Amino acid sequence: MNRAVWFVAVGGCAQFYPPTETASSSPNDRSCAARALIEDAEDGDDQILAHGGRGGYVYTYADEKGTQIAPGNDFGMSRGGAADSHFAIRIKGKLGTDNEAYAGVGFAMTEPKGPYDASSYDGVSFVARRSAGSTPYLRFKIPDANTDPDGKICTECYNDFGIPFQVTEEWTRYEVKFSELAQEADWGQPRPAAIDRSKIYEMQWQVAVPNADFDVWIDDVTFLCNGSD
Repeated sequence: MNRAVWFVAVGGCAQFYPPTETASSSPNDRSCAARALIEDAEDGDDQILAHGGRGGYVYTYADEKGTQIAPGNDFGMSRGGAADSHFAIRIKGKLGTDNEAYAGVGFAMTEPKGPYDASSYDGVSFVARRSAGSTPYLRFKIPDANTDPDGKICTECYNDFGIPFQVTEEWTRYEVKFSELAQEADWGQPRPAAIDRSKIYEMQWQVAVPNADFDVWIDDVTFLCNGSD
């Protein structure tokens, strides 16, 4: 696996830091690292790990202007995860030519969908790669109470707090602090100063490069511990 990438908003470029240890998923480990693991795909189903008050389902989404995405409504994990694991989240397809073309994969934090309190964590890490020929440009984003319609606050919704990144053909671990996330410029209402980490609804990985092919893999999604546990 390649080294970790920690996103820092310095001139629009990500900064590199040493990787951290992989979170333990042992049910007997009460450390933050054990509680923090969100989804490692190893059970092969479309539900994230049902612990810590979480348990939502993985889904794909796309515009209705010609974008093609697989899998569609019936999501299933793909064989060939990071670090020789068995499964990973994968989406592939081709974006339409419209300037607002998009496609992505995500999951709700809870089932039924509702707000999840992630205020005891500092951020999120995940492992990702792309296949040859796929666009490298993605955006990781987190709908919260101010941007998700279910929060019943936004009047111009879906401008979620997030961060753009580039993915390579090697499995690489990315670390994203909540404090690094930002809304896109010039749209969305409201526009708070920061994500409401106490009320997050989903996590999503999105591609939005018109006419681009995409084949993206995601694995080992984990909250970042705050260092006090």
